[in-house]
Amino acid sequence: MKLSSPILLLSFVATAVAHGVVTTPTPRALGPANLAACGSVVNTILKADKYGPIENSIISPGPTYNATACHVFFCRGYQFADNVNNTRVYAPGTAVHFLVDMEAHHTGWANVSVVNLATQTPIARLFTWPVYANDTLGPPDWPKNETDFSVTIPDLGKQCATAGQCAIQWWWWGSQVKQTYESCVDFTQVRSG
Repeated sequence: MKLSSPILLLSFVATAVAHGVVTTPTPRALGPANLAACGSVVNTILKADKYGPIENSIISPGPTYNATACHVFFCRGYQFADNVNNTRVYAPGTAVHFLVDMEAHHTGWANVSVVNLATQTPIARLFTWPVYANDTLGPPDWPKNETDFSVTIPDLGKQCATAGQCAIQWWWWGSQVKQTYESCVDFTQVRSG
């Protein structure tokens, strides 16, 4: 489907059912750096539905979209520059509690990883769900650990010593609907000794 107008596209997105996002710890948010990197159409769509699949934002991304700067499929295109003051400090061994607000289940798989922000690659896998958000289950049978869980931060050496080097990324691929959901939590690691 190709929508030629941002207004038509926003109408389409507004009718889609929202899906999932990390709420605790407070994840990255949108700001002016996202607008500059991703353009007004993508920024508006991401702002309109923070729960929605990333794919919605690039159906018709508009003329100011810069895929190289935006990285929409990494931390949802939300930029570190907009979230500097939301950077946490986690010592090795810290258990970080996560809450995910899931508004629609789409069977797939998910993981939580420490990611290198410069290379956009995982440094450490913290948890994996081989089956996530199984839409054949009803609410009484939804596994609690899909939306309420903790991960333990390993000793990452000096890889995450400076703000802007690392984030914890919750990543969910709804394989049946071919949709991606992500949230990132920026952090640095302090080491004793």
